[in-house]
Amino acid sequence: MPVIKTQKIYNPLYLLLGKIMIFLVTGGRGSGKSFNASTAVQRFTYKKGHKILYTRYTMSSAEISVIPEFQEKIDADHHTKDFRTTSRKVVNRRTKSEVLFRGIKTSSGNQTAKLKSIHGITGFVVDEAEEWVSEEDFEKIALSIRELNAKNFIIIIMNSADSNHWVYKRFIENTHKIEYYDGVPVQISTHPNVCHIHTTYLDNLDHLSPQFIEEVQRMKEENPERYAHVVIGRWADVAEGAVFKKWGIVKEFPAYAKKVALASDWGYTNDPSTGIRCGIVDNRLYVDELFYETGMLTNAIAEKLKPWGLKVYGDSADPRLIQEIKNRGVNIYPVDKFPGSIKAGIDKIHEMELFVTERSYHIIEELRKYVWDKDKDGHYINEPIDAWNHCIDPIRYYILGHILGRILKPKDLTGIFTH
Repeated sequence: MPVIKTQKIYNPLYLLLGKIMIFLVTGGRGSGKSFNASTAVQRFTYKKGHKILYTRYTMSSAEISVIPEFQEKIDADHHTKDFRTTSRKVVNRRTKSEVLFRGIKTSSGNQTAKLKSIHGITGFVVDEAEEWVSEEDFEKIALSIRELNAKNFIIIIMNSADSNHWVYKRFIENTHKIEYYDGVPVQISTHPNVCHIHTTYLDNLDHLSPQFIEEVQRMKEENPERYAHVVIGRWADVAEGAVFKKWGIVKEFPAYAKKVALASDWGYTNDPSTGIRCGIVDNRLYVDELFYETGMLTNAIAEKLKPWGLKVYGDSADPRLIQEIKNRGVNIYPVDKFPGSIKAGIDKIHEMELFVTERSYHIIEELRKYVWDKDKDGHYINEPIDAWNHCIDPIRYYILGHILGRILKPKDLTGIFTH
């Protein structure tokens, strides 16, 4: 008998899997959604004749990421003897049903074409769907699930993202109701082909540490907007005319990223100083917020940047500050702000897939609010507004300086600061 105790709110997933085509499993941080979805899949393999494709958008190695997590649930359910595990799949010995673990984007490129050609797929699991920037990739694989006389299903698991995400557009935007979780209104799909299960940490308190609960309670008091989106899982609004409409959220900055460097922008009283880590994997740009603070003096900025030991790119409009930071041992370069450089940086970012680490609260906020400017007649123009860009500007500096090589030779201002 299974020994993992599951929450009642997930009962539809355990009881109706294979009877309903699409399950949308959403929630905020600590809600237990991935745990329950994968446990349901593991138990479903006791039905004969199933081949389930379990995917993440970026999966460097199933062997070191997803499969160990899946194996833990098998062991916790006391089903270890019933399963055979290899580097890329788990097979139920009793029924021969199997779960294949694959990444959509790997070091070998986009795997969608290979995955949709796998014969006999009856189930498709989209884990961490907030990372999926391409609806087309989802569509191609979903349409390949067509086994006759099989209980086919799709499970989409994700932290609620924003109203520009294709999952929201496809399953929620025009077919939803509002339900309240801890006083926060959340959009719940009423799509006729979808069973939408939304949970929060309040449904999973028995499995959470006192430190986690203390952290989210503090967030609720100090930043209720962030609490509503990150913890409760409300789908965030995106401003009309947003410059960046397609981007994904990842748990961590990839350790295997190339061309890694930092970029920084500076304020003081009202505007923050910011530090962003950037890196490239194939045609994917990853960004990670390191700091976002007001009132930072030069020493404090340099102390944040120096330990990384990476090249740093900054605003050439402030050569004195660049020299001050350089004098403190930071390998910093001023970026050429040539005519049209803002649009050039944005265009280059648009050529890539953009991913943001989930801890990068201010980058995510800016991406939702950074919009194209308008002319006097209210028409959008090819220049963004000069607002909501304290994190986005440094990302552009990275693109212009590190990727496109547009840097200026700094003037030697050392003497100014040594007398």
